Amino acid sequence: MVYRFYHLLARCPLGLLYFLADTAALLLEKVFRYRRRIVDDNLAKAFPTLSIEQRAKIRQDFYRNLAEKTLEIMAGVLMTPMDFKQRLTIDDPNALSALTDNNSRSVIVLTLHQGNWEWMLHRASAEFDITQAFIYKRLHNSDANRFSLEARMQFGAEPIEMRDAARDMIRHRRRPRMIYVVGDQSPGKRERVHHTQFLNQSTAFFMGAATLARATGFPVAFASSHRVSRGHYDIHVEVITESPKTWTEEAIIERYAVLCEQAITAHPADWLWTNRRWKFQPIATEVNGATEASTSRSSATETQSNPAD
Repeated sequence: MVYRFYHLLARCPLGLLYFLADTAALLLEKVFRYRRRIVDDNLAKAFPTLSIEQRAKIRQDFYRNLAEKTLEIMAGVLMTPMDFKQRLTIDDPNALSALTDNNSRSVIVLTLHQGNWEWMLHRASAEFDITQAFIYKRLHNSDANRFSLEARMQFGAEPIEMRDAARDMIRHRRRPRMIYVVGDQSPGKRERVHHTQFLNQSTAFFMGAATLARATGFPVAFASSHRVSRGHYDIHVEVITESPKTWTEEAIIERYAVLCEQAITAHPADWLWTNRRWKFQPIATEVNGATEASTSRSSATETQSNPAD
């Protein structure tokens, strides 16, 4: 039932979907107050110097963007590669192309829940002559999971389930791919993480992508998108490291966290503020008079300047 409903919405003209998005945004924020307390709390902690009115404006824009991108993702299943080329602009596609060494080696692309992260994958498929792959976590709803996978795979992108990521990347390390990892969500309690200051809070980040980058030697890049206008996005690409084996895992994740924060502060309404990003907090331990979490950024920066053997 859910699967068919998604496909029914996908067949609607974008103009109608945006009309529905306006109504949905109002209902989500004002009537149903969907995760409103989480959004307000996240914004207050991330931007303590902003006024209540300024944070309310970000919140309003966020709910509008959330409604629009949700319906855009559905509409995307009937769009063509040329549609995505016209709607998304990559600021430096050569940066990613160079990392693949003429499509002869894989690259790990770290991204975040900002702008239309699903459309970014389609834009990459339309741009690069190399297999695209994405690491995903299975959704609880089987219909939603089916639709999500089919939408992402429509131009040949390969799915890699999170629990199989290490095995898959090691097994296929000689087959060149661009592998996308959305790494800004809250990790589970049993995940191996790196703690750092992020948006004014001690924050845990998955270590998995950095661990795999060092194990395989795959270069690491960062990509983010932000909304320019309805249905149009700019994609920013930046190299994190061409030689991950000369970096520590902490330094790779630290650089990723810095780039995420820069992207979010530049375009705050585009990030996914409904995410319970800080539901798990680290237990602070004293290290020379400061907590371990609060010193992560400076330590990682020093490690980056003095690479590991």
